[in-house]
Amino acid sequence: MGAEQRKARRHRDELGEVIEVFADSPGPKTVTGVVLGWALFTALTFINPGETPLLAIAPGVIFAVMFGLILLYLSGERLIVCERGILVGSVAPGIRPYAIPYQQITPGSIAGVAGANRYLKEVGLQGQIAQSTLRASWWTKNGVHFVACSAEDARRGRRRLTLALDPIPRSIDARWIWFAGTGTEPPQRTIEGIARAASSAGYPQLGQAALDRGVVELTCNPEDAARQLPGHPPVRRVGGLR
Repeated sequence: MGAEQRKARRHRDELGEVIEVFADSPGPKTVTGVVLGWALFTALTFINPGETPLLAIAPGVIFAVMFGLILLYLSGERLIVCERGILVGSVAPGIRPYAIPYQQITPGSIAGVAGANRYLKEVGLQGQIAQSTLRASWWTKNGVHFVACSAEDARRGRRRLTLALDPIPRSIDARWIWFAGTGTEPPQRTIEGIARAASSAGYPQLGQAALDRGVVELTCNPEDAARQLPGHPPVRRVGGLR
């Protein structure tokens, strides 16, 4: 059983069985960077190696474990489409994704996103502290934007170290804006998967609105956020201009 199935099993009674899984894993450049970091740290230990072969190779092994864990946690982001809702977040060891039933997603707010590496800049959050509801990394190419319940509600009562990262409601209807990266999968395929599941679960309006909205290609211009991302308010520009 994969990590996704194990995490989803906790929510089976509420969300049903897993239908599709979309992974937002690091690309080749990120993986290469992690490997080069391990190689550099290991090479530095040979400047003054241990007195025995075991002591000489031990730091390299320790660094391999450390950088392997870093890559493991970077690779954990998922959007899991279930029969009656979705799971958003990391499936890495010790971390649980957020559970969002379809009835808690605002109809008409779902949009597939291409050019997702521009998302944070377009919504005016580039360079700011990470947020629980915005699951975007530097390698994220595609994703899904939607409006739903708060991260606290989606956490299902569990206290998390990320509680301080929970944002305030920012949508035009005073709800919470979410973004989930879906890796290299075409955004249209993700939208279609969510739409089919939502319609089968008894929310055809949610599914049809998602299909009608389709995919947007972000421009990186904050002035376009309210137009391209349904439910997003106008982004305040520097100096208070809009």
